[in-house]
Amino acid sequence: MGRKRFRNGTSLGGIYSPVMPGRKVKMVSIRTLVGVALAVALVAGGAAVAATQRGRAPRNSHAATVSSPPPGAGGSSSVATSPSPTPVDAYRLKLKGQYQQTSYYCEPASAAMSLATFGVKVDQNTLARKMKTRSTGTKISDVETVMDSYLYKRHYNDTVVGDVFDAPEILMTKVSYDVGILRRAPILQVWSKRLPWDRRAGKGEEHAIVAYGYQISKGTITVFDPWGPTGGTHTISAKALATSFADRAAMHYFERL
Repeated sequence: MGRKRFRNGTSLGGIYSPVMPGRKVKMVSIRTLVGVALAVALVAGGAAVAATQRGRAPRNSHAATVSSPPPGAGGSSSVATSPSPTPVDAYRLKLKGQYQQTSYYCEPASAAMSLATFGVKVDQNTLARKMKTRSTGTKISDVETVMDSYLYKRHYNDTVVGDVFDAPEILMTKVSYDVGILRRAPILQVWSKRLPWDRRAGKGEEHAIVAYGYQISKGTITVFDPWGPTGGTHTISAKALATSFADRAAMHYFERL
């Protein structure tokens, strides 16, 4: 007789397992194998937990790290933030004063002085042309646009603010920041007749000057007025200056971008 062939085998999870005749074979079911695998996993997990509790990271594991949320991301954070810079009590920029070349060039003259503190040299006529200055004056929005055209490339921004109107404390805070921290001279939009040194006849008109110094302890601000007859350097209290603004478009406030 020839050799006996295998009988029909049994499929075990897709694996063919032949059975020899005359031999008793104990078949292992899929359910049994899964149970064994789960038991092994539980034992390994228990060992890892025990190792962690003993202060040792389990082998082939990554230690968990807890990071604080970045400032401004919401929620509480123990990360300390840098304090805002504090200006010195008194400071005055080295400013080369300019008087306006015409009776209606106060904005170009003030802008030329202000831009000079940024290292920009530009004459009044060029600024007047860019600001569309007329004999009736210059629009504040045009002044802001032209100022920004020079300042953006230097990473600064000019924003016309009105919160300094009749608010000497806020005015001093903003002037001391621009002058004392940034070392720049901001433009101020005032009503000429409210300046104690202005002697022009009539009810006055809107006017532009620059602030280039201050003293916090005395509550004073030093300005340069480009109006020839009575202008030049003057020191005025922040309280008086805050009440001299022509309207809510009062100060060209500079900030870093």
